[in-house]
Amino acid sequence: MQSFVENEVRMNKSEIDELAEKVGGRYRFTVLLQKRVKELTRGAVRLIESDAKNLIHVAMEEIKQGKVGIENGPEMVTKKKTKKKKS
Repeated sequence: MQSFVENEVRMNKSEIDELAEKVGGRYRFTVLLQKRVKELTRGAVRLIESDAKNLIHVAMEEIKQGKVGIENGPEMVTKKKTKKKKS
């Protein structure tokens, strides 16, 4: 069967487990992923450089790089990009 998605990113179960462990478990990972994808769908700025069209892959990479996380409850914390000031 041929994939219809160009540059498809595949993660194996151990990589997903590592991400889940990084944010405090599978439930927290799922909540964080869902909230970040919803933000991206609504037009939020990507926190990583990526040509990926699949927003789930973008959100997973942001989590992997520590750009988003959950602290003390269900609120998501986004570490925004800092823009360089032009002189």
